[in-house]
Amino acid sequence: MQNVTGQDVDYDAFKNQFDANPQLKDLVDNFDENGITIKTKAKKKEPGAVGDKDKAMAGVKASAKRAAAKMVG
Repeated sequence: MQNVTGQDVDYDAFKNQFDANPQLKDLVDNFDENGITIKTKAKKKEPGAVGDKDKAMAGVKASAKRAAAKMVG
């Protein structure tokens, strides 16, 4: 992880700062060795939501249509 000053910050250093600074708890939703998730007002999308399936199927149909057109033409 990197902070705004461009210095590397490892998990343990961030955890120490997180535990010592209550303001960080208001800003950070979750963190692990791979990164930090910032709290936002955006709603989390449920995996496999109906809208996702419809968008995926539209993409598959469009790809199939293009492939069929190439075979015919």
